[in-house]
Amino acid sequence: MKAAAVFLFVPLAVCLAQAPTPESVLGHKPGDDFYLASYDDSLAYFQKLAKATDKLKLVQVGKTTEGRDWYIAIISSAKNLADLDKHRDTAKRLALVKGLTDEQAHTLAHNGKVIVHIDGGLHATEVAPAQMTIQLAYNLVTATDPDTTAILDNVVLLLWFSINPDGQNMVAKWYKSNVGTPYEVSGLPGLFQEYIGHDNNRDGYMNNMIESQVITRTELEYYPEVNYNHHQTAPFPARIWIPPFGDPVSLNPHPLMYRWVNVFGTAMAAYLDEHDMPGAMHRGRFDDWYPGFVDHVNNFRNTVSFLTETALFEYATPHFYTTSDFPTQSQDLHTQVFYSSPWKGGWWRLGDAVRYTLGASMAVLDTAAKNREELLYDRYRAGRDVIAHFTADPPYAYIIPREQRDTPTAATLVEKLLIDGIEVHQATHEFTANESNYKEGDWVVLMDQPFAALVKELFDIQKYPNLPGMPQTAAAEGAAGGGRGGRGGGVGATPAPAPAAPAPAAAAGGGRGAGGGRGATPAAGAPAQSIQTPYDVTGWTLPIQMGVEVVAVTQPVSDATRKTLHKIDRVEPAVGKVEGSGPVFAFSHTSNAALRAVNDVLAAGATVSFGKSDGTVYATSAAAILKQSGVDAKSVSEAPEAWPVKKPRIGIYQPWSGNIDEGWTRWILEQFHFPFTVLHNPEIRDGHLKEQFDTIVFAEMNARQIMDGAREGTVPGQYAGGIGDEGAQALRDFVNAGGTVVTMGNAATFAIEQFNLPVANALAGLSQSQFFCSGSLLRVEITDAKHPLVAGLPAMPAVMFERNQAFDTRQGFRGRVLASYVKDRNPLVSGYLLGAEQIQGKAAAIDAFYGTGHVVILGFRPQWRGQSHGTYKFLFNALYYNPSMAPEGGGGGGGRGGGRSGGGNPQQAAWRREAESVKTEITRLAELNRTYFSARGPAAAEPGKQLEAVLDAFQRDRIPLLDDLRAQVEDAAIVRAEAAWSAQLVRLAVDLRTKDFSATKVEDLLDQYKLAVVP
Repeated sequence: MKAAAVFLFVPLAVCLAQAPTPESVLGHKPGDDFYLASYDDSLAYFQKLAKATDKLKLVQVGKTTEGRDWYIAIISSAKNLADLDKHRDTAKRLALVKGLTDEQAHTLAHNGKVIVHIDGGLHATEVAPAQMTIQLAYNLVTATDPDTTAILDNVVLLLWFSINPDGQNMVAKWYKSNVGTPYEVSGLPGLFQEYIGHDNNRDGYMNNMIESQVITRTELEYYPEVNYNHHQTAPFPARIWIPPFGDPVSLNPHPLMYRWVNVFGTAMAAYLDEHDMPGAMHRGRFDDWYPGFVDHVNNFRNTVSFLTETALFEYATPHFYTTSDFPTQSQDLHTQVFYSSPWKGGWWRLGDAVRYTLGASMAVLDTAAKNREELLYDRYRAGRDVIAHFTADPPYAYIIPREQRDTPTAATLVEKLLIDGIEVHQATHEFTANESNYKEGDWVVLMDQPFAALVKELFDIQKYPNLPGMPQTAAAEGAAGGGRGGRGGGVGATPAPAPAAPAPAAAAGGGRGAGGGRGATPAAGAPAQSIQTPYDVTGWTLPIQMGVEVVAVTQPVSDATRKTLHKIDRVEPAVGKVEGSGPVFAFSHTSNAALRAVNDVLAAGATVSFGKSDGTVYATSAAAILKQSGVDAKSVSEAPEAWPVKKPRIGIYQPWSGNIDEGWTRWILEQFHFPFTVLHNPEIRDGHLKEQFDTIVFAEMNARQIMDGAREGTVPGQYAGGIGDEGAQALRDFVNAGGTVVTMGNAATFAIEQFNLPVANALAGLSQSQFFCSGSLLRVEITDAKHPLVAGLPAMPAVMFERNQAFDTRQGFRGRVLASYVKDRNPLVSGYLLGAEQIQGKAAAIDAFYGTGHVVILGFRPQWRGQSHGTYKFLFNALYYNPSMAPEGGGGGGGRGGGRSGGGNPQQAAWRREAESVKTEITRLAELNRTYFSARGPAAAEPGKQLEAVLDAFQRDRIPLLDDLRAQVEDAAIVRAEAAWSAQLVRLAVDLRTKDFSATKVEDLLDQYKLAVVP
């Protein structure tokens, strides 16, 4: 393929004299070793470039989370920029389809310009694309060769020179501070986006983040026909991964999307080979199944959308590779169908990554320019076909009833659709659908609209396809017959014939850049695995996640019904209906908005209590807040028997390594007005936590991240380490004194190990061929409906399970199982679950009693990516929970660390009694040590003999007795803890013979040897 050259250096003869080079402004060429331009640097350059050319226009598209002004560059010929409004209107008319004939669409396509989105990469630590965009802009506005001229004449480029400005600034500043030090390539502490870091490429349809909203709003303002999103890194040793994607791909986009994606991928590969850039690969494990990727969501709006992954070492630091560094199967450099020009190794620099991303971008622009008219018409054609499909076949519409368990969350779902460019109507009168009556105010999504594929993708039950090499799985609940079920089931990809009664569609009941969610990517040329499993989220059905009833209309929508519908542009804020004047107002616990209102009432200094039996909330001085929150309430003279609720004092643990789930948790708590404090390792280790907090939350993370953190020497000292044993003890003291620790997802391991709870992960040790669930909705059943931790939840909610845990309780467990995975059938609701029998009947959520406090273990992700509104209350309720709410039999366990076994058993109790007795004897041994080492000369002889004799007896009699008692304990985790304690005791006994502890207090000695707390 003949295409425009990659212009890293442009001869002065073809440059506009006044156009500044990047080097003249930045002091560096984009891609220089050991240099990263920040967003502020890039913006300064683009501002100067815009003043020097009529081919580039800077447009402010919004602000970032940190409040930074956010600009994109629009690049085209001077004439096209002068006519930008006309070209944008053409793109909009072709995208929205309605009112056009095929002939009119052909005319518009013939005269229009193809609008192309190219960005500098969402993930700020994937640094090359944001450096490349600087050079790309300079090349386009200064080069005069025929190919570049053709691009400018036929293409309007929306160049997001930074699509994560805050993150680009963070990373550039961090790298600059470490260049030339031992920490040059150390990881950024924290996230490169205020809340969600790498998940900024998982927010494509929810648009929770400000940045996501800005991107979506701009896409719906310009309606680009092509969206190219840059990422790093490629499967090693490939230098760049490019489409076609691997299987599976989403079922609902128009087929033209993937046809064009493949055209662009092939064009990129040919271009790179033509310009001596080997190492491009296709397919592999990069699929296109999850619709939340920022590029992929646009395929459902009929924009040809794709990404690439270019090789990355670390930041702007170069690295040299030999073929011996390659995986064994790639060392012979053999040619493959999807890796036909293998990379041979050598230096890999940031400049190389810039060159490859620049080449790929030029190939996309060249291909778009050469196929301008066809791309424009196919945008119209795809939308026309989608409308025709849903005019002829169900679902013809979706109804979102206004009256729900959680009406404010239903309104939030409607808001999400509107942000995504979906047309939504609202009924002005009662109407009939599916031979049933619906009410005035109900929302209706008519499916004869061009972006309807996105609605179906979000509302459908996902059934992950069985690919070659995948084990066969049992059917999910409601999966037979296309997934239809009763209320609480769902509509599958192909609805069955219309029933007599309405059937709800979903009633309440990595990669993409290195390091996140895509999982490990096999090396280029790697042999197929014997077991092929999904490695990303497989089920996300949005109404089920949000706990919102949505009804699929399986009969054509009549003209009479259409006349009752009014198109809306926004959701009017609901006003709560508050009856009476107080002094106490009673309202339901079922809506999330009710708990936001609780927090506002508490912040205003009024009182709140939770009913003990019926899920009712009682609040004083709350009328105005309830109305504003959209919460209905009735006046009562006084609250019946109820648990008093105080303003929660919440701590959220934040590891220095950055944790996406922790960021999502912070964001969600802010949205619902929960006050909280972020805790780092020193604040945990300092102890005295109960004086400051009632509840401490650990989001999804592994135990090692909490306990050990980053290894010393790999990051600057202040960011090394975890909470360690000292922090774990501080947390045990906190809970023992009445505090609550909440863990989500895999943080359960930390709680189980460090609190020695008689709880086990029932899925531990299973291979991927025995159990696998990379992100699916699973059904649980509430086992103790009156427990305050599950107040307001439905009897059988669906939870997001993403490579998480399920539990068995063991002998000696004290507490309550709050929810379990359904026992009598496959718990899968949407997605993919292998080994359903391994999780059926297992505990999903637990309240473990410890001392006078509680450890609440949620083995799933109740606040997953800000989507699972239907299970938020698992977390929210835990934030209010306190010992006074605990069921009968809670608390106890005794002493410092005394609750660690959850109550223990007789054998363990005997061991503990002996250990406490041994601790008392240590005081006597320390006194003898002090006497001996304080004596001088002959006076030390007798104390020395006495110390030796007592220590001999201690080691001969007391320590073996502990070993004998430990042999009778059955719980393996408790045995390990007791053995570790005994080992420290032996070490102390040895040291007491030879080391001077005369200046050491006994309590400090016990802490030093980790004997202060008996397991």
